[in-house]
Amino acid sequence: MTDVLPALHLGGAEATKDLLEMCRLGPETSVLDVGCGAGQTACEISKRYGSRVMGIDISDVMIKKAVERAKKEGVDDKVDFRVADAFQLPFDDGSYDVAIFESVLTPLPGNKIDALRETFRILSPGGLVGANETVFFPSAPSELLDLADEHPAIHGMFMPETLRSLFEESGLQVIELTEMRSSEAPSVVKEMGVRGILSFMIRSYWKILMKMLTDPRFRKAQKIDDKLTKILKDHGGYVLIVGQKPP
Repeated sequence: MTDVLPALHLGGAEATKDLLEMCRLGPETSVLDVGCGAGQTACEISKRYGSRVMGIDISDVMIKKAVERAKKEGVDDKVDFRVADAFQLPFDDGSYDVAIFESVLTPLPGNKIDALRETFRILSPGGLVGANETVFFPSAPSELLDLADEHPAIHGMFMPETLRSLFEESGLQVIELTEMRSSEAPSVVKEMGVRGILSFMIRSYWKILMKMLTDPRFRKAQKIDDKLTKILKDHGGYVLIVGQKPP
């Protein structure tokens, strides 16, 4: 499904910008983008900060798209991509200064702590892990977790404090955590513009239609998404969190 839908997350480009600022990037920073998808954030990091970036994703389809994007945007000399598993990173200890997770922990199957501990391993002393994740607040009805359990692309949802605990259990010291409610989050329509959304829908219409006709998981996800969106509008939002490996 991820090769059809756009790389949108709650908070959009504004949330990405804020997260990158929190991670103190610069020209000398080596960055690992975990679950990089089509490479949008990785390329943005290189262009904005001059950092060297490695993007990994479990999907070879997304990695191919990311490589094409880097060439098109003229940053393929500083941005690399490869297929890799977040639970078994093919990098030496202390290889990177910063690791980025953008809406990756929620859909990541398996033990999230194991993935964060593996990321901890490849960080240099004092290195940072920054994440942007959709969260729900204590006011949310129990129905939300039931819906999340039924969703084929969701493998656990967080409250802000459970996300903090996850970071701390992996060995990271949480140095910054910002909560944003859905009602305060930047609008996708405002960010992309009506023309941009229509352009995407026109280009992707037939791919989405075929998925709906042939993939029952896609149809199921769409139905659950509608219900989840209504709940999260009043009881959810996103968190920007940064944890540090002790120096």
